[in-house]
Amino acid sequence: MADASLESELDAIVDQWQDIGVLYGGDEPSLLPTTPVDLEQTLLDTVRLMVHMPRLFNTTATWLHAFGDLIAKHRLRRLVEHALDPSLHPALGALLDTAQQGQTPREFTSITSRLSPADRPRSIFAIMEQNEAFAVHAEQRTGAIGRRWRVHLIDEPLRPKVLRPARWIMARHPDFVFRADVKGDLRASVMAALTFDDRAGSSELALAEAAGGSRAQIRKALDQLEMTGRVSRQRSKAGSRIEVLRTT
Repeated sequence: MADASLESELDAIVDQWQDIGVLYGGDEPSLLPTTPVDLEQTLLDTVRLMVHMPRLFNTTATWLHAFGDLIAKHRLRRLVEHALDPSLHPALGALLDTAQQGQTPREFTSITSRLSPADRPRSIFAIMEQNEAFAVHAEQRTGAIGRRWRVHLIDEPLRPKVLRPARWIMARHPDFVFRADVKGDLRASVMAALTFDDRAGSSELALAEAAGGSRAQIRKALDQLEMTGRVSRQRSKAGSRIEVLRTT
């Protein structure tokens, strides 16, 4: 990746986290409601980019520890399986395990249980790989999470002070309120898929594939969402399938 392109991507991911409540400095974002954020894709982009910006690891883990209920777990699992390079699975596993420390139940188990550790112990940050002294230091101070995923990872405490209050985040992103209310269950994945995944609403089968649930699970979720006026279902013009529309 060219340096200019990488810098642009890093700036964009930092801006994204600032937009959803991480205090990285810079311009103060407005409190006015903003456009919906694809949290699951943002998380995958972060895992891909944090190799070049290690501080993303701790700030993201801190945000996930506080606001993990906002993540649509079924959809995240589907994106991990189909859109994340397997070489990055150990980094994601370490990130999610760090985020869910002290939580009961561990809310990301449905994802981490499907990930595998690295085939050999290594760092997940380029600066460690490129500097022998840093690499040795990280290896010597690797904790239990790093050992589980076979990555050189120095244990660091989460830093809640880098986060804005929940009320700020919810005021800026009203759609997060629903995600919080349903604690990231399949209904959150359905709504996220209808918002961010092309043609997810073209049929119940397409929606099941995009949201990461079975057709039976999707129908049950749609029944609940339709009852509260968040979606509607209608026959396609050809009459061969059910189309799903987001109404809120």
